[in-house]
Amino acid sequence: MSSNALLKALNALEAFQSSSGSLTVKDIAKLTGETESSVQRSAYTLEALGYLERENAGSRYVPGRSCLRPVYGYLRNNRFLETATPYLIDLSERYSTRADLTVLDGTDIVYLSRIPNRDELLNLSPLGRRWPAVSTASGRAILAALPEEVRSKILTDSAFSKITPMTLDSLEAVEEAIREAQSAGFAYQSEEVLIGAASVGAAVRDADGKVHGAVILGGPASAFESSSQRDILGEAVKKAALAIGAYNLS
Repeated sequence: MSSNALLKALNALEAFQSSSGSLTVKDIAKLTGETESSVQRSAYTLEALGYLERENAGSRYVPGRSCLRPVYGYLRNNRFLETATPYLIDLSERYSTRADLTVLDGTDIVYLSRIPNRDELLNLSPLGRRWPAVSTASGRAILAALPEEVRSKILTDSAFSKITPMTLDSLEAVEEAIREAQSAGFAYQSEEVLIGAASVGAAVRDADGKVHGAVILGGPASAFESSSQRDILGEAVKKAALAIGAYNLS
């Protein structure tokens, strides 16, 4: 497969990130900006390799099981995830809440791991799920820890839009939230991405100052309403992030 054909095939797979169901060739073409004939060629190759499957043997596609192969390889060889997991388990058990690990990808944060609390054991893991970094506690924690020029570039490229009525949707408001995160050492958001849910997050930096991602504690917004409880959880993610960052993560 040529590099151009590979890029088009990867773009076709990426189209499913913004879809909650199956897609036709026409749907993928619309989402990627490619012609239907080009998408058809990509879909044929991806289906042959198992990266796309037909829904009910029809004309609609869903991601195939072969997509799990590179994911497994990535996770298995991810030292950051391996190092952080025991700390996430400890946080979840000690505070009876959900503990997550995220990384920054462009202007989004992406979930690498989730340790649910006992009430969430049957919930689907959000592995790979994305949210705008500017709207999340982990994203703002990461942005707060980045060099100013890098942070400014990400903020410039970000789209400030309402996910819920509570979402901060202006550069000025997000910059203020980032300053608060820099002062406190952790970021906080309530109901900005999901109604009824809140979280605190702290960035993980190694000895060289490189930012690898963020540790999060999340749960019902009511559990974060008390500023004293919020500070306790914030200090917990700060300590965990500091401990994880002390390891060789590269």
